[in-house]
Amino acid sequence: TVEGHKAALDQAIEEINAILDTFNALLRIAQIEAGARKTHFIDVDLSELARTIVEAYEMVAEHNGQTLRATIADGLALRGDRDLLTQMLANLVENAIRHTPAGTTIALVLAAGPEGPVIEVADDGPGIPAEERDKVLHRFYRLETSRTTPGSGLGLALVRAIADLHDAEIELRDNAPGLRVAVRFGRRRRT
Repeated sequence: TVEGHKAALDQAIEEINAILDTFNALLRIAQIEAGARKTHFIDVDLSELARTIVEAYEMVAEHNGQTLRATIADGLALRGDRDLLTQMLANLVENAIRHTPAGTTIALVLAAGPEGPVIEVADDGPGIPAEERDKVLHRFYRLETSRTTPGSGLGLALVRAIADLHDAEIELRDNAPGLRVAVRFGRRRRT
């Protein structure tokens, strides 16, 4: 039927878009790992960027029955790629929204650390088991509980590549309950 063909076409377009998103994420990771994006480094106001992300995602969290809170220090900046830093912060907040249930509180904190700015995104959701925290930073790795949700397993791999490009250390730890992701600028991630 015409309706059947339209539904099949819509599904095919959706699948093609997912494939293109995956390809673009892989391409972006490869460019970042090659250091090509360092040519785009400028002075970035992280405080303003964090406020923009919170404004963009507050309604999404509220729509999902979650609360997004922010504590953002003024005047924190660094030299970096603004687009990639925006992507990194958006990925962290989106992951917290996507992988936690209604009733969850998500907190974004931007503060001055001893060696540079520190961004933390924490939630009181189900968290990630300790033995899987390093694995989720690798391409295509997905927790068993996430396999039925949309995504390709590239979000945190992209976050890790962006952190590495900016000489930042990324750490995932227990938030008791939930997950706390910290990105510390000015500290090279230990491998």
